[in-house]
Amino acid sequence: MKILLPFVDLYDNDINHPMITGGAELFCRHLNNHFDVKVHQIPIASLKYSIRERNRISNDIIDEANEINADIIVSNFSGSIFSGAKLLESNIPIMILEHCMYPMRSIFGRWNNADKKGHSVCFVSKSQRNRYKETAKRLSQRLPSTKHYINPSFCEGEKPEIQDVEYDCVTIGRCYSGKYPFKLHDFIKGTDLNGLVITSKTDYDDNAYYEKNKNRDNTIWNQPYDVVMDTLGKAKTYFSTCDYETWGISSLESLAHGVPIILNCNKTGSHASENIPASSSHFKKIKNNDKNALIDAVKTFQVDRKEVQDMTWEKHNLESWKNNFTEIASMTIDKFNSKHKKKT
Repeated sequence: MKILLPFVDLYDNDINHPMITGGAELFCRHLNNHFDVKVHQIPIASLKYSIRERNRISNDIIDEANEINADIIVSNFSGSIFSGAKLLESNIPIMILEHCMYPMRSIFGRWNNADKKGHSVCFVSKSQRNRYKETAKRLSQRLPSTKHYINPSFCEGEKPEIQDVEYDCVTIGRCYSGKYPFKLHDFIKGTDLNGLVITSKTDYDDNAYYEKNKNRDNTIWNQPYDVVMDTLGKAKTYFSTCDYETWGISSLESLAHGVPIILNCNKTGSHASENIPASSSHFKKIKNNDKNALIDAVKTFQVDRKEVQDMTWEKHNLESWKNNFTEIASMTIDKFNSKHKKKT
């Protein structure tokens, strides 16, 4: 299967840069490393280009897909370049994989147009799709009937050694108010707990939130992925501060290092990451923004870290991830070919 992969990074880094900006970027790297992929890099500034220029880039994506005889275009970003009307004119099937939550009316129009033209729309979790279903109802929009889910990550490389604990709790998240990484510091302030925030700042993030928190202690900024993972392995627990995660790659990475996770649930009492652990004993849920519950969870969480790690690696292995992606990509190709009466 030959894949054309449009790619954009908030820092304009290439797909193999040591620092990974977010979940969609990590997923793209996984695809590039484990499938036959041609990356089509797009500058971050293009998201603010004129409609004419954005359409030109969409045409460039289609042209390159044809030049390399791609079987499929895999689109992981929500801008019009990646899912708008111009790209959807493609004669090559497109699989749109939505990683985030964008409660905008326009996105439903793009998805339904894609579905109408024989392309596919996929999500990273049932929790994410249900939230889009609620949003569609509120906005009087239709959600495509697709129920395809692709795990955005897996346990990759060599299993790391279990490390000695240096931090009671760690969280990871870009520096903007949607992720609220500094919620960890706010919640454990005045206790004897040792927390660490691992974060990064881009020009496209929440500058007011950055200014408020840029001088916080026990915080590390803009570190390469390997440094982030090594530091994460030194945590007793990981706190997912964001209550509207769509999946939770950092939760998986924590479990893969033997670190149990604490999930800040939404107001319904659920969290998208609760389906990632291999055992219910590997995570705890707290009520939405319950500071005391977090403190108690950090202090009382006791697990066999090696068990957490081994069971996570068994559940989220590379072959299962590849099979999941290949199955849905093949369904996308078959659906498109059937729609356009092409021979596979």
